[in-house]
Amino acid sequence: MTLDENLIHYNDDNSKIEARFVNENAFQLSIRFIKNKKILNLGLGNGHVITRCDGIVHQQVVVEGSKKIIEAFAFESNKTKVVESYFEDYKSNELFDVVLANHVLEHVDNPVALMEGKFNEWLKDDGIIFLTVPNAKSIHRQIGKKMGMLKSEYELNSSDVKAGHQRVYDLQKLKFDVKEAGFEIVDFGGYNLKMVSLAQMSDWGQELLDAIFEVSKQMPVEVCANIWMTLRKKSI
Repeated sequence: MTLDENLIHYNDDNSKIEARFVNENAFQLSIRFIKNKKILNLGLGNGHVITRCDGIVHQQVVVEGSKKIIEAFAFESNKTKVVESYFEDYKSNELFDVVLANHVLEHVDNPVALMEGKFNEWLKDDGIIFLTVPNAKSIHRQIGKKMGMLKSEYELNSSDVKAGHQRVYDLQKLKFDVKEAGFEIVDFGGYNLKMVSLAQMSDWGQELLDAIFEVSKQMPVEVCANIWMTLRKKSI
C-alpha cells in the first residue's frame, strides 16, 4: 500500500470517531510536553492533531510523505509548516524540543532505524520524544481472538491493513525497540479502552468517550487500546 492510498482510511466512516477518541486523547496526553515548545510532528493523518497543536505550540513542522494527504488536510499558519517528505529522508537545519510520533512506529519499514538514525538527528540534547502506538493486548483484540476473528492479537486485521500498519506492538516489544534504538524511557502508560471496534463506537456520545478515556488512565497498560511513551537521549 502506498502512502497516498492511506487517504482512504482518513476519509472513511471511522474518521470522525478516530478524531474524537483516538487522536484527541493522544493530543490531550501530549499537552504537558508540547505547550509553547518547538515540535516536529511526524505525519499529518486526518489533520486533527496538528490543528490542535497549532493552538498551543510555539512552532511546529509537520512531515508527511503523501501529497494527497497534504492536499486533503494540510494548512499553514504562523506556527505551522508542512513539509512533503518521507520521515527517513527528512533533514532539518534546526533542532526540536519535542518529536511527536503519534501512531507512527506501526507504519514504518524499520522503526528502530528511524528512531536511532533520525529521532536522534532531530532532537535537542534535552528534548523529549512523545510517541503512541496501538496495543496488541487491547481488550477488543483479545475478544477478537477469543471469537476466532484473529488467530493472534498480533495479527493485522482488516482495519490495520487499510490504515497501512505493518505491525502491532505490545508494551514489551515497544520497550525492546526503543532500547535497541538507544533511547531512555522516561515514562509510559495506556489510554482508551475498547471492547468493540471503532465502527461500532461511531455513534457514542462525547461524554461517554471522555469518561472512557479518564478511566483508562487508571487501568493497567496491558489492557488499554493504545500505549504512550516518553523518551530522551541517554546521558553520556
